[in-house]
Amino acid sequence: MIADSPLAQNASTQWDPASYLKFARLRERPVVELLERIHLERPHCIYDLGCGTGIATQLLAKRWPDAELTGVDSSAEMLAEAKCLPIKALWQRRDLQGWHAEQPADLLLAAAVLHFIDGHHELLPRLLRQLNPGGCFAAHMPNWRDAHWYRLMLDTLEDAGPGGVPLGTLQLRQAMSTRPVLSLDCYYRLLAPMSHELDIWETEYLQVVQGQSPIFDWVKVSALRPVLLALNDQDRARFIYHYLERVRQVYPPEPDGLTLFPFKRIFIVARV
Repeated sequence: MIADSPLAQNASTQWDPASYLKFARLRERPVVELLERIHLERPHCIYDLGCGTGIATQLLAKRWPDAELTGVDSSAEMLAEAKCLPIKALWQRRDLQGWHAEQPADLLLAAAVLHFIDGHHELLPRLLRQLNPGGCFAAHMPNWRDAHWYRLMLDTLEDAGPGGVPLGTLQLRQAMSTRPVLSLDCYYRLLAPMSHELDIWETEYLQVVQGQSPIFDWVKVSALRPVLLALNDQDRARFIYHYLERVRQVYPPEPDGLTLFPFKRIFIVARV
């Protein structure tokens, strides 16, 4: 029964640009909110870190068409999609964990990527040190700490359904239960000594999504990706089956068939 689930059979363990772009309008919304708080007149050198399919890169190119714009991502699949955009930009395939700017930047933008990288106490100061005087670091990232869908993921890894046994390794379960995202006050204390201007806030969006399993469709290309990569075929099928059962109970469709999906994001704008 579990293995016959079409979602179990079709779950991709690679970065999937088409699935990511399915919710492109909702993924663009926090980038727009972030850009509204960036007050730079004519930045010359801009890096879009974790650019993915170029959702944010395209907005950056529209706002500052004369800037030298570079999109950086570790996924060849996502960069291939981004390169199809009708914008003037350079593209780099790099791992952000040890990334350094080739030249000091006027703007470093990191949209929905830093929550995948550990060590924020070292990472964020290192990024700020790569800015020109007056330059800006701007980021947004999901805050999953209290999200029901994330808790359901952890529960399903622990029991693979009621009465089951844990899935994957203990290392995987521990890694997924410990996220690198800090609290807002921690980010303030970390970045304030390095910033002339610092703006940190959190927004909760009530996302309205559609589809047979829209919550799974959203998180499978981001938060669940490490889980789907780590599990073998049989365990992945069991995980998806029981996770879907739980998600559908917590996030039932509305009478009109749409699903309400509350989603919190942390925003940071630091000017050095």
